Amino acid sequence: MADEAFCRTVVRAIGAARAVKTEGGSMRFTPGATFGAVVGDALDNPTPLHRLTASSNSVSLLGDRLFLKAYRRLQSGESPELEMGRFLTDVAHFAHCVPVAGSVEFVDSGGSVTTLALLQAQVTNQGDAWAFVVDEVARMLESLGSANVSQGDGVIERLKVLARRVAELHVALAQHTGNAAFDPEPVGAADVARWIEAVRQDVEHTLKQLAGHDFASATAPVGALAAQVAQGATALRDALAPMSGMPAVGLKTRLHGDLHLGQVLLQRDDFLIIDFEGEPQRPLHERRAKHSALRDVAGMLRSLDYARHAALNQVAKTPPEMERLVGPAREWLHRARDAFLAAYRQVAIAGGLYAGDTEFEAALGMVRVFEIEKALYELRYELNNRPEWVGVPLAGIAELAGVAS
Repeated sequence: MADEAFCRTVVRAIGAARAVKTEGGSMRFTPGATFGAVVGDALDNPTPLHRLTASSNSVSLLGDRLFLKAYRRLQSGESPELEMGRFLTDVAHFAHCVPVAGSVEFVDSGGSVTTLALLQAQVTNQGDAWAFVVDEVARMLESLGSANVSQGDGVIERLKVLARRVAELHVALAQHTGNAAFDPEPVGAADVARWIEAVRQDVEHTLKQLAGHDFASATAPVGALAAQVAQGATALRDALAPMSGMPAVGLKTRLHGDLHLGQVLLQRDDFLIIDFEGEPQRPLHERRAKHSALRDVAGMLRSLDYARHAALNQVAKTPPEMERLVGPAREWLHRARDAFLAAYRQVAIAGGLYAGDTEFEAALGMVRVFEIEKALYELRYELNNRPEWVGVPLAGIAELAGVAS
């Protein structure tokens, strides 16, 4: 079904508040607890539909109050984004996500259910955190050498707020509500061993893919980074070895699963966390599995590294400029990481995710594991989709493995 026709059918299902017959089954709308407050009379009359194109899903604005996200990659079963949205909206009452007003599912003739679309409120915002951070870091780099040198402290203060919101999200997801799909569980030694083994397998898979890639047309720095990572394969494997004896501390809970700066909207001086779909390439059962929330933290730290590189490439037009600015950009990244982790730690401990500073410090080693996991994922993604960006995860892997020059 064409996107436009599909969205119109979805709107009919929502407006009718009943099942709409389609080929092979029926489409039904299920309102959420906030449906009345969010939708009101917005669908009482014909509703203008404005499709947005910058998305891997089919995203449309319904009038000036509603947001419809229709999934292109369909899998039988409840969408993790719908499940998370309902929990955060209706149960945890988490204020820093977009309320879910309802969902549209397809029920086939055998009774199997597939989530087709999510209905949410439209929210006013000032763009995403990715654009904000990149622009602010670029402005800082451009100021170097001028009379009014910026240290990037303003964006770091905002990142502290974001870190608190991420920690508050994790505290909300760690509530005991009697819902087995969400109730937190203690991290066990078997969990730690399984997570590390999964990253070990990622290392081998990614190195194999890297070895099969032709870097003949890549720039000299990218080619050198690829060789550095390939030659440092043993060091990368060895970086995981000490993690096997890590203590099992903290909780495993549901989590965002694909958290980065592009999944956060600026709203005045605060943030909204969006897109709880998880990594779409993973099957539903993996995206619904409980894990360490520090995976989200690692994803955000990797995103800060991407933003640093994006700002550098935006400002430095010549090799000498790049050489001059790479040090200040790296120094900013270290300060931003430290500030983010410190702010996250404070809220996570206060919210009961960790018993105290000692336990949180013991868990920090897993952040490194998850950063390696994320950087490996990024490298595979860039090799397959955006070869011009491949230098960013290569540099990250080299640094995490301790082989960066």
